[in-house]
Amino acid sequence: MSGSGGGGYVPPQRTKFDCETSIIVSTVSSINLAILKKHQVGHILFLMIGENEELLIEDGDGEILGAILHSNTSDIINCMKQGATYQAEITTINSPTCKVKISRN
Repeated sequence: MSGSGGGGYVPPQRTKFDCETSIIVSTVSSINLAILKKHQVGHILFLMIGENEELLIEDGDGEILGAILHSNTSDIINCMKQGATYQAEITTINSPTCKVKISRN
């Protein structure tokens, strides 16, 4: 048996999210492929809070591309409730997946 001391595994602590400076990269969940086809790498989309407190990505036409499921999703929602606004830049498209970089705008 390797290891001793019986202390068990302690996972690393999550980095504190800063409303002003934190940037996250995430894969878009529940992606709408018809909306994805309208976009390309470099396009800037907007984040909004959905009816069920989910973090959604919306394009300039009011269409929902998908949702963000990330360890910092609740942090971003809290920041948005305090008046912060965020954008999502498309960094990678490998249909049917898409990655975005989320930052304060």
